[in-house]
Amino acid sequence: MRPPKQPQRADVQPEERVYWDRAVRRRTGDPVPETYDLGAYFGALLASPPLGAMASEIGAFFRNAGNRPHTYTHAQRELVDQVFAADWKTNVVAHLHIQDAISAGVPMRTIKALRYGREEDLSADETLLVRYIRQVVSGTVDDATYAAVEALVGSERGIVEYTGFILWLQWIMRMMQALDTGTHSDEAIDKLIADIESGAHRCPDYRIGTATPMSRFDR
Repeated sequence: MRPPKQPQRADVQPEERVYWDRAVRRRTGDPVPETYDLGAYFGALLASPPLGAMASEIGAFFRNAGNRPHTYTHAQRELVDQVFAADWKTNVVAHLHIQDAISAGVPMRTIKALRYGREEDLSADETLLVRYIRQVVSGTVDDATYAAVEALVGSERGIVEYTGFILWLQWIMRMMQALDTGTHSDEAIDKLIADIESGAHRCPDYRIGTATPMSRFDR
């Protein structure tokens, strides 16, 4: 049955409890509790404690990259979520990452352009990044697009990290879909967008960690 049930510490083989501890410690700090709910997605990944721990740590690396110079920004990272949600017609990350995108500086115009098929409303830089994201997924990256994105993100390291994040987010979203860790309806996402625009909903700061199933704390 999906999603897999999260094991608690006592359920894990003794030699693998170090991985359970690593995954949970990022939420709780020390001392690590014997029981803790990581939510549907990260809880499901802990069916394999080594995989769950590594996924949490890799996600943290990609999420924190925007805190450094000469690599992609948080807004450029959040743009990838919007492209995948639109292209794959899935809402598995939309409810959280529309809010994070707005908080990180992605214009609502951009989110709506991708979600509702109005890509002529994208800026030149956004159009470039959307093209690159799609080229990475399809294995069709051309030299001109690669060079332009490298110049935009500011370094060779930056484009390597951005490319890595694109593929990492693909892994995450397909895992969420396969493990059936939860989603939202189109109506719920449309209402969220309308509420943000009207001022009825205020987006929380994307830098704040929470204990939600699709948390800002991990990726």
